[in-house]
Amino acid sequence: MTSSTSKSRVQGEGDYASAKKYNQHVREFAQSGKVEQAARDAAPRNAQEKDEMRKAEAEGRAHARGQSKVEQDKGSPGRTKPVKKAPGKYPQGHNPIPEKLPGR
Repeated sequence: MTSSTSKSRVQGEGDYASAKKYNQHVREFAQSGKVEQAARDAAPRNAQEKDEMRKAEAEGRAHARGQSKVEQDKGSPGRTKPVKKAPGKYPQGHNPIPEKLPGR
């Protein structure tokens, strides 16, 4: 592969050829009429499986939000809120009056 060929192909998250192929396969599957059957096949078969699926989904969502396992177990809803701090060096918002410099 020459350097000009490798530069023309974008790899990683911007791999256009793979994205085009994926989109084509998704479109074909959606038009095939097999979506309803696939949804039925993926559905939980009993209450235990349904509970396991819910727990797995909650864990996945917690990972996406960046929560630790401890935060997840506490049941904390959503993201943790950042600690608010007053801007600047002096948190009370009172900046001291600058001293006058001689000659100014």
